[in-house]
Amino acid sequence: MSYSLQKKLASGLLVRLISSFIVLWVLVNSSVSYLTYDYVYTRLTHDTETIIAAIIKKNDTQVGNVSSVGSVYQQPFSGHYFEVIKNDKRLRSRSLWDQKLTYPNRLLATENRLEGIGPMKQPLLLLASKFIHDGEIIMIVVAEDVSSVEQAMSNFNIKFTVAVAIIMLIVIFLQIKSLRKGLRPLAKLRQDLISLETGKISSLKTDVPIELSPLVTEINHLHQALALRISRHRNALSDLAHALKKPLTVLQQLSKEQSLEDLPNIKEILIRQTDNTQQLTQRILNKARLAGTAKSGSSFSFDTDLNGLIDTLSMMYCDKNISATVDIPPDMDYLFDREDMLELLGNVLDNAYKWANSIISIEISQNARIKIIIEDDGPGIPFNKINTISERGVRLDESVDGHGIGLGIVNDIIEHYEGEITYGNSDKLGGFKVIIKLP
Repeated sequence: MSYSLQKKLASGLLVRLISSFIVLWVLVNSSVSYLTYDYVYTRLTHDTETIIAAIIKKNDTQVGNVSSVGSVYQQPFSGHYFEVIKNDKRLRSRSLWDQKLTYPNRLLATENRLEGIGPMKQPLLLLASKFIHDGEIIMIVVAEDVSSVEQAMSNFNIKFTVAVAIIMLIVIFLQIKSLRKGLRPLAKLRQDLISLETGKISSLKTDVPIELSPLVTEINHLHQALALRISRHRNALSDLAHALKKPLTVLQQLSKEQSLEDLPNIKEILIRQTDNTQQLTQRILNKARLAGTAKSGSSFSFDTDLNGLIDTLSMMYCDKNISATVDIPPDMDYLFDREDMLELLGNVLDNAYKWANSIISIEISQNARIKIIIEDDGPGIPFNKINTISERGVRLDESVDGHGIGLGIVNDIIEHYEGEITYGNSDKLGGFKVIIKLP
């Protein structure tokens, strides 16, 4: 199962960044809320101390006048309120305007931080404190309207959320850009691998990041070993072909000896077996030399190699004055070993040049596959003989008069590349027609 390394890293990074910013947002908002409310309670504590100091200073057994706490407690519904409870007597600030503060009657702690609703239905923070003076319990409850504080915190939360979202998007963008830049050497390595496979370069560049250096080194080593192996393989097969040529030639010469004229059966068997051995050996050698998709560093080019092959055949058959037309589309994308394609097209074109009268047509197109059509204006092939060409072990020059130089080798190459080949007669030129389809 394939997956994108970049998408996997980017998604993991995105999850971590979003999680981090959410944690940051929660911490900052909770910290701002805590510090703000703590500041309000600190102020309420200061006002409580001022009130208790005024009570103690008057040394009154009743609740004294605590108007000195501040004028803000004298303004009706100013948002700052207090109540003093002593001996079941209750003194309220003028700002309450004879209304009560709502809070629990029984408070266990000496200092209690509470939340409540004010006389104008506004949110309040309350600080209820207990004091003992001259054996008497005095409870002071101081409250402050925090609606403006909560509004300010709400505005801060909105602005902070927007700022965090913008910063998070910028960081994600920069991280993705940095990730793409970091993975760029992999994309460059992929392009180099394609160039290496097509034979445009002989080895991968080694100026890569340290993390990719071992991979590049191993690929270069593997490619060089493969190229060397194919080269040695072909050289060994070439040496074998030359080594077999001499004994086969001797056998052919022996088959022509006058002493065998009196033994026609033995002579016929010797000639037939020698020819069969020579054909079989040549076919096996040609098939074994195929490189296929394993590139030795040299790729076939339709623009240069095909034209060079046509020029060579035109010189070989210069006495026939054959005109060959080639139609090759631009910007073709293909990948074939040069030796294999020269063997394939060389056999087919040599057959066309051998039996054409004056015209050969070569058309190449590319869709899902590469399609090669080679036609000539020669005598063609009888319809009832077409199917015999593709039979394994049957060569055209053995089955049809006037045709063939090893089309069985062509079939082997097509099979090796997992392609298709069909034979027939040309409607356009009237001669032999070959259609080749390659992946």
